[in-house]
Amino acid sequence: MTPAERTSITGLILAGGRSSRMSADGAKDKALAEFRGKRLIDHVFERFAPQVGGVMINANRNHDKYKGFGVRVVSDAIGDFAGPLAGLHAGLSASRRPYLVTVPCDSPFFPEDLVERMFDALNSTGTQLAVAMSGEQPHPVFALVRRSVLDHLSEFLKGGGRKIDAWYDTLKTVQVDFNDDALFGNINTPEELEAFDKGLPPPPRKAKPRFRRDATTDQPDAPAAAAIDVTDIIPDTPAAAGGASAPDSLAALVSCLDAYDPNALPVSKVNEVIRRFVRRVDGVEQVAVRAGLDRVLAHDIISPINVPAHDNSAMDGWAVRASDLSASQSVALSEIGAALAGREFVGKVSRGECVRITTGAVMPHGCDTVVPLEIVKVEGKAIHIPPGLEAGTNRRFAGEDLARGSAALKAGKRLGPAELGLIASLGIPEVRVRRRLRVAFFSTGDELKSVGESLAEGEVYDSNRYTLYGMLARLGVDFVDMGVVRDDPALLEAAFRTAARDADAVITSGGVSVGEADHTRHIMARLGEVVFWRIAMRPGRPMAFGRIAAGDRSAILFGLPGNPVAVMVTFYHFVRGALLHMMGRDDLDLPLLSAISTEPMRKKPGRTEYQRGILELRGGSATVRTTGQQGSGVLRSMSEANCFIVLEHDQGNIKAGDLVKVMLFDGLA
Repeated sequence: MTPAERTSITGLILAGGRSSRMSADGAKDKALAEFRGKRLIDHVFERFAPQVGGVMINANRNHDKYKGFGVRVVSDAIGDFAGPLAGLHAGLSASRRPYLVTVPCDSPFFPEDLVERMFDALNSTGTQLAVAMSGEQPHPVFALVRRSVLDHLSEFLKGGGRKIDAWYDTLKTVQVDFNDDALFGNINTPEELEAFDKGLPPPPRKAKPRFRRDATTDQPDAPAAAAIDVTDIIPDTPAAAGGASAPDSLAALVSCLDAYDPNALPVSKVNEVIRRFVRRVDGVEQVAVRAGLDRVLAHDIISPINVPAHDNSAMDGWAVRASDLSASQSVALSEIGAALAGREFVGKVSRGECVRITTGAVMPHGCDTVVPLEIVKVEGKAIHIPPGLEAGTNRRFAGEDLARGSAALKAGKRLGPAELGLIASLGIPEVRVRRRLRVAFFSTGDELKSVGESLAEGEVYDSNRYTLYGMLARLGVDFVDMGVVRDDPALLEAAFRTAARDADAVITSGGVSVGEADHTRHIMARLGEVVFWRIAMRPGRPMAFGRIAAGDRSAILFGLPGNPVAVMVTFYHFVRGALLHMMGRDDLDLPLLSAISTEPMRKKPGRTEYQRGILELRGGSATVRTTGQQGSGVLRSMSEANCFIVLEHDQGNIKAGDLVKVMLFDGLA
């Protein structure tokens, strides 16, 4: 949908009902009921406003409670809470745009592209009305109509008609199928409000028949109706708070992969399985803006104001009327006052006059152009302006940076310093963020000693937990370091059960190969559903992935190799993106840059290699070289490096001067 098409649509929130199911006497206005820290109508407005050119609210009481939206509130003309048709009639009567779309005040989960889908269907079929569907279930209060139906609706209401389905049956209608009833879940009762607030699934609904007439019924001249199939929406609803429809069975998922071979699995296939299997965690918190640093935004931030709030000057100079300027000769205007940032000029600017203005100051009424300070000649109050200045120059329009009702930040955004400043600039004191992900990790092996202990023959210090600690801390998760767990089946099983009970994800290092003492893989398989892979990569070939359980709690499991560099490589290329997905982040993949290799590198096709590299700028070009020995136990090479050199699956030997892909360590947080 183009911006012009969006501007042609008025959005109407239907809040004019009696709310008799929310309270026995109807005293409790459903639209104003508290839900997840805000009113129901606040959730609806935030999702709806970005989809339309303007919003109105249909309400028959409590008008003062809706003033904060700064939009028009219209009441039914019929009276006595006559239902959604009366609300639609009120909206069509008040709107001047060619289209009007309705949503109810009690359905906060509807699709973010609801209006676009219905608009496309309406105009592709030439019909009068588009109605949302999910399978066999119609949702008549989610409707888009042409304003031209107003007279027809007025006659229907005058005749005593009140049933919305009956009126729709008199129109040429297209049904837009969104294939997910949860998207249109509504909240009618206190019990439903409590259930949705706690994240319980919506109650089952009894399907109603489709409307009798669609775009092809009794309309031989109308084009065929379009059934719009939406399969890619991930609703932020209690029923689907975990994200896209992840499969219940890991085995079923991997069985659907083409040429699946657990002993030589390409890197791309590994990530495909992991991303499809893991779900976003439940839980949203409301925190002060400053406390939101590095947290993940749970809902879109909708701007409550225009930014800038007024038409203003982009530089210091004089505010003028473009009609006073000349394309061929200089003109002299009379300065009659000044407009300063924070102090606007309130007088009237007449022909031949101008106002001194500073950057950011509100444009005086009647002025539409700013003449820069540097190009004018000043003689007392006479301002001489050279020819050729274009109308509208150096003027910033209200809402030019951010229009009121538009999304300033999208859900899934990690909140950094710039985002905190943007939120504060909108006057918003608190934000809703996803709860922190909880990750447990431990190392396995009898040969491992913790830092500070003495080493016996054959023992080594456990470095992997410190590496994992650093990588997890940069992701902003809460974590539990469970130390070193010996190669004892009872101790290992107890550690896994504790981790699954206390965390959302569990990361282990060691114990996923096929050695005699590798009890880990057997316990993993016994406690849940786990697959074991030999990945076509170097370093980091052995890996386990799946879900383990303890009682009624479960956690995603990542069993990483024991070699230190392999732990880092597999974490960055598999675990990191999965954890970000679980956190609700929208930036899952690491960027790849190109650089010139300064040395040859040996590479066999059929696996992806991650060599430690040093990226430098030489003569204006990015070059890269390896750190030398690339063994997966050589952790010092990671410290010397500033990037991975990514040699892709089908790539062969590299010659000096070839372009290669690199991944910067500074981008791995």
